[in-house]
Amino acid sequence: MLLHFFWNLTAFILALGILITVHECGHFAAARFLKVKVERFSIGFGPVLWSWRDSHDTEYVISAVLFGGYVKLFNNREKITLLNQEYNNTFDDQHVWKKSIIVISGPIFNFIFSILSYVLIFVIGIPIHKPVIHSVIPNSIVAQSGVESGVEIKSINNIQTNDWDTVRLEIFNSIGKEKIVISTMPINNSKCINTYTIKLSYNWFNKVANHQDPIIALGILPFHTYMSPILSEIKPDSAAKRAGLKVGDKIVSVDDQLIYDWELFIKIIKNNPGKTFKITIERKNKILNLNLTPNKNHMLHSDQVESVIGAFPKIICIPMEHHVIRQYGVYLAILQACEKTWKLICLTTNILFKLITGDINMTHLRGPIAIAQGAGESAQSGLIYYLMFLSLISINLGIVNLFPLPGLDGGHLFFFIIEKIKGTSISKEIQSVGYIIGSIILMLMMCLSIFNDISRL
Repeated sequence: MLLHFFWNLTAFILALGILITVHECGHFAAARFLKVKVERFSIGFGPVLWSWRDSHDTEYVISAVLFGGYVKLFNNREKITLLNQEYNNTFDDQHVWKKSIIVISGPIFNFIFSILSYVLIFVIGIPIHKPVIHSVIPNSIVAQSGVESGVEIKSINNIQTNDWDTVRLEIFNSIGKEKIVISTMPINNSKCINTYTIKLSYNWFNKVANHQDPIIALGILPFHTYMSPILSEIKPDSAAKRAGLKVGDKIVSVDDQLIYDWELFIKIIKNNPGKTFKITIERKNKILNLNLTPNKNHMLHSDQVESVIGAFPKIICIPMEHHVIRQYGVYLAILQACEKTWKLICLTTNILFKLITGDINMTHLRGPIAIAQGAGESAQSGLIYYLMFLSLISINLGIVNLFPLPGLDGGHLFFFIIEKIKGTSISKEIQSVGYIIGSIILMLMMCLSIFNDISRL
């Protein structure tokens, strides 16, 4: 458990360091290009751990608190007067369009980083999983519409779906709508196309607790390599045996929380040793409710939850025809990377808009703990998945920084627009009040996201 924590923390710090550096490099490069003096380039805040000064008298700093960074631009007129320098290399004395370029370059560099990452991913080879439905969660939205397992999703709302990422994108785009149209094809019959019109209840995504993935929230379990919550073995005189579980039983939920893989089931058991769980299972197309009480004494002396409850999962492997590695030449990789980045920008913007409108509940907002877990899991899966994670977080960082809140890049741009309309700069007093309000809003959002993270541990 401790090793897992340090792995996630290391992957998170590395990701944070890379993305903050990329973002601040955007501001730095634009300032240098426009002949604005840079006093300090800092990764992190607080006590300085390392510093270095170059020939342009710019100090490069790595500080102790890595949750951010900044580029300090030369802007002290009194210092300029004493040094008998001109104002042309200060930030405030630049034209509005120059200041805007410097500010917006940070988010732009985040988007460029995503493109470059995906170019590398597409050149190396990206794993593609065909959208084949392994199973349908009983009583879910798609189950009520008659969608069957063992079929490939060919299109959603008339948009062709070649992989699960496209499926996920189209389901996200359907949040807030009244229906979604899914076309499927049996994997052994390429001529039979079935189309289902699935009616979506109001706020359906928010009603399905603990599922950030819209595919699972809709009731679809993808076909991939994983430990299924289907029991393959039960030991005699075990907690599972005493509860009445049998080989072939599929665990549907634990204490009304949907179970879509064995790892989630293990996590719930580990976090509640000695508790009696209400287990909902599917047995021969019938839904049954049982009570399972793991042995608390055994739990304290064993890392294997399977041995504590005496039940073992079924290992399901993805067929090779459903899993391919797709590679591109450099030119096509660049085109694909630009398209992928644009789709992720649209997806992220759409999700943020739905969070504001309430179509997606604020409880789905993720914070640093969830990001750290994602960093650790993606790094453990390999370089390709870690690069994909970095690309997504980089895009999120770029978009969030464009919010018109004082303290963010978007807040500076908002002030510049007002300055252009008025013809004069905004007073320092108004800017200070704006920064305080912006800081309070950002702090509240951070607290909410951390609360959501902790509530899911």
